[in-house]
Amino acid sequence: MTIMEEKRTCRNCGTKLIIKQTKRTTEQLKKPYYYTAYYYCPKCNKLYHDEKFKVTNAQTTPLFTGLSKPHPGPLLKGEGISSGYDVEIWTDGACVYNGTPRAKAAWAFVAGKVEIGGQVEGKQTNNVAEGLAILHALSWAAEKGYKKIQLHTDSQISLFNLKKPASKVIANREIFEDIEKVIATNGLEVTYKKVLGHSGDPNNERADALANGLAASK
Repeated sequence: MTIMEEKRTCRNCGTKLIIKQTKRTTEQLKKPYYYTAYYYCPKCNKLYHDEKFKVTNAQTTPLFTGLSKPHPGPLLKGEGISSGYDVEIWTDGACVYNGTPRAKAAWAFVAGKVEIGGQVEGKQTNNVAEGLAILHALSWAAEKGYKKIQLHTDSQISLFNLKKPASKVIANREIFEDIEKVIATNGLEVTYKKVLGHSGDPNNERADALANGLAASK
C-alpha cells in the first residue's frame, strides 16, 4: 500500500518511518519500473513503496519475469487462464503491532472473484500469517480439485522455507510441514512466484487489504 506524504508512520506500530535507498542492479533496471528508495520502519522492518520514488524504464517491454503480472479478469480454469495452470492465487499475511504483546495477525488469499481470509490463532506474527495464507490457499485449491497452481506471495521468508524440506525449516516448521502434506496428499503441482509488495499489483493489494482488515478487527 502506498503511504501518503503526510503520514510517514508505520501502520503496524506507529513508528516514524525512515527513507532507505535501493540498490539498483542490472536486473532491476531491465524491469518496466523500479523504486529508487522506500520508506522503512526500523521497529518492525516493514517496507512501504511510494510513487514519488518510482521510475519507469521506457526501454523495457510489457512482458517481463521476476514479478507477477497483474490480471484484471477471472483467474480460474475455464475463465481465461492461458498459462497452463488450473488456478492462480495471491496470498498475504498481516500483523498489527507485530513483535509486541498487542500483536494481532490474519491471513488472506484471492483467486479470481474468490476472497477468503481468517484470523490467526495462537502465535501472532506476520510470518505465521504469511505461512498460513499459503497453507489455506493450497488447501482450498485441493478441495476444489485444482492440481496445477501458480501461487503469488510477497513473503521472501516463506519462499525461502518452501524451497527446502519442511523438516529443515526452523521457525514455524509445523506450518510448512502441513503445506508439504497438502501438496503430497493431493498431488498438487505448485509454482511459486514472488510479488513485489505494495507495488500496485491489484490482486496482491486485494489480499493485503483483506488480511489487514481482519487483523485490525481482532
